Amino acid sequence: MIRIKAIRGKRDAEKLVRCMKVDEVVVNLLSDKQRFYVFQIEKLPPAAVNIIKQMALARGTDAVIHRDVITCRADKTDVVLSGTKKEFEYIASSLKNQPFGLGKITGQILNLIEHLEQEKTPEIMGILNVTPDSFADGGKYLDPDCAYRRAVEMKMEGATIIDVGGQSSRPGSAPVSEEEELNRVVPVLEKLKEEEIVISIDTYRAKVAEAALNLGAGIVNDISAMRFDPEIADVVKEKNARIVLMHMKGTPRDMQENPYYDDVISEILRFFEERIGFAVSRGIPEENIIIDPGIGFGKRLEDNLCILKNLIEFKSFGLPVLLGASRKSFIGMLTGAKVENRLPGSLAAIALGLEARVDIFRVHDVKETKQFIDVMLGAWRNEC
Repeated sequence: MIRIKAIRGKRDAEKLVRCMKVDEVVVNLLSDKQRFYVFQIEKLPPAAVNIIKQMALARGTDAVIHRDVITCRADKTDVVLSGTKKEFEYIASSLKNQPFGLGKITGQILNLIEHLEQEKTPEIMGILNVTPDSFADGGKYLDPDCAYRRAVEMKMEGATIIDVGGQSSRPGSAPVSEEEELNRVVPVLEKLKEEEIVISIDTYRAKVAEAALNLGAGIVNDISAMRFDPEIADVVKEKNARIVLMHMKGTPRDMQENPYYDDVISEILRFFEERIGFAVSRGIPEENIIIDPGIGFGKRLEDNLCILKNLIEFKSFGLPVLLGASRKSFIGMLTGAKVENRLPGSLAAIALGLEARVDIFRVHDVKETKQFIDVMLGAWRNEC
């Protein structure tokens, strides 16, 4: 019988090798040959691509290149490089003294492999909307006491972060005044100060972020990625807070008016490249940055599905990735389910996120999400 083996990461590879009763000294060497990766390196000169191609072939793997690279008629081109971890280590060692920055590029690839192989339990961010018009739970938690009780409940259910928002960002929503937003969130934040849980403030306004951070919040969740109020960067830097940079095309009021992308993944990646650069230029450490591809924010159904299918690409920055797909309208478009019946679709998105090593899941249904993640990780991490 020929058996197909499931290798999800370093743990599975090492176990498979050990089951073959090999000498312990070669376990790492052999297990590093069991894990396969594919990277696309963008916009290299033909000479650099040819060097990579030759090094890959010398190691017994290969690189996909433009047909005009061999003649050097292509100006700048991409290369798709694939191989096991061990093959990438060999290629990196061979290229470390080569021109065109190839040593730095292959060093970054090895860092990304290490990033992907970290076994982390993702965090659950419970949604707490203190608004009258949010799409899933508008009006439920306007009263500060009700909001506090819901936050405590989500904490007990397994949330490690509570995301408090005082302004709806559903499609078509209009902004409320800064004063109104503060009036909604501050009483709730004051009640949550004594709770031992990380608080996130869902806002794009610097003054609201500052008030929340002064009341103990540790994360600013900015749907505009610091574009609507750039001064929020100074607040985040001063308080040494974490910042979620989310991708959105347009504003909540107009974002679903015929959004269009030539290549949704590439365009979002370019957006994050620029926004991360902005954050770092304003003094925010890279390790404090979280990125969110923005499911449902200026996206068509096909865009949302493409993002879910290719979530692993957002790990390309080596930063934590947040996924907020809970009860979103794309689930209704696919299945016809109303908002209150979209838990199965939400959990399907969680499954795709787990495969892609997503770090934070922003959800309405904390208890169900926690159980789903526990079962998935329990199976993956089981020592069978």
